[in-house]
Amino acid sequence: MMHAVLSFAVVAGLLTVVPGLDTAVVLRAAVSRGPRNAFATAVGIGCGTLV
Repeated sequence: MMHAVLSFAVVAGLLTVVPGLDTAVVLRAAVSRGPRNAFATAVGIGCGTLV
């Protein structure tokens, strides 16, 4: 049982630390189009997640 809990903790920690695809999309928008579009992209991703 302890091995399963430890394995879960390691995987959950890695998933928390590693950025996802949405982070890559926001960074791409920031680099190519500027901070205003990056903010709009982040808001769009957040709205899509809520829906």
